[in-house]
Amino acid sequence: MIPDCTLTTSCFNLTKYNSNARTFIDAINNMIPLLQTPCYLIIFTDTECFEKIKEIRDSFFLQNLTHYVISEFTDLECYKYNDIVKKNREKYYPTKDERTCSESHLLCCNKFNFLLETIRLNPFNTSKFGWIDSNLRENFLKICTNYENNMLLQALHKASHKFHIQILNVCDKKYINPENKREMYEQYRWIVCGCLFITGPDIGVKICNRLNDIMIKTTIEGYGHGEEMFFLEILDEFYDDIEQSFGDYNTLLNNFIHPTKGVDYILNYIIKNYNNLGYYKESYDCCKKVLHQIENYNVSIDYNVYFQILFNYYLATYYHKNKEEAHKIVKHIMNIVSINPYFENEFNKNKHFYELQFNYCK
Repeated sequence: MIPDCTLTTSCFNLTKYNSNARTFIDAINNMIPLLQTPCYLIIFTDTECFEKIKEIRDSFFLQNLTHYVISEFTDLECYKYNDIVKKNREKYYPTKDERTCSESHLLCCNKFNFLLETIRLNPFNTSKFGWIDSNLRENFLKICTNYENNMLLQALHKASHKFHIQILNVCDKKYINPENKREMYEQYRWIVCGCLFITGPDIGVKICNRLNDIMIKTTIEGYGHGEEMFFLEILDEFYDDIEQSFGDYNTLLNNFIHPTKGVDYILNYIIKNYNNLGYYKESYDCCKKVLHQIENYNVSIDYNVYFQILFNYYLATYYHKNKEEAHKIVKHIMNIVSINPYFENEFNKNKHFYELQFNYCK
């Protein structure tokens, strides 16, 4: 009953570098939901945190599922870039946040090295590996709505050997180009929920090494805040190796395998933005996943949201596939209009417009 996945996390006391950093007590308390979860877990930590973390984990009798790697923050691979990050921030740091320092930024960036080390060690001989942030708060509040005690285990168990990560928002791909990096880092660009990802070893090694390359390049070029914006290139370069889920942070576990909550969020912040930016392949794939859940009655049906997703699916299919495929979706929409009065009502709200749009695929 233990999922075939080794989960990785870290906890270091950074208050010695920044008085506004999360306190030692808060860091440990926010980690307790993870420490009581019966999964294979590798924890990278310092000597100061180790004893308290081990005491809590052992109190749940989970010591046989736990492996510790103890070092000081200054011994981590990321630390050698600390002086560069500090100098970068003196010159250009428009997203400055008093809660963060160069050390906390680099600790976030080091999660890819932590996961690579877990894959190399593989102390529990599992076939899948995952990263999870330790700052989860009570009842996994940061990454879940109405958490139940099997939800994280379900994600670990059901994830495939692709690289699973949740899409949070849509970012203009122009920022992949080096000449646009300065503009990109003028503000924090929400792209993925980087606090949880699960992967098989082969794809995981490829993607984590590439993320490290992007981190180093971005740092040397003078930019960087957090690690999630590094994923913009990854989502394009490794599209077929990535299994995407969709939603906000507070539905990450709810939606990690299938979308179950916040379907309106997915429509308004992801599907519509994909189509507005012309990313029709991404929109097409997202719509298919959400519609599968709606049309199999796995989520509650809001007919306005349902209709809008089907319409956006039609648009994405028209541009990504062809007129014939788009026409099939129009027939499907009109069939539902003919038999479901709630759906018909949504269609009639802007009937003339929809009829004009559907004529393009005839």
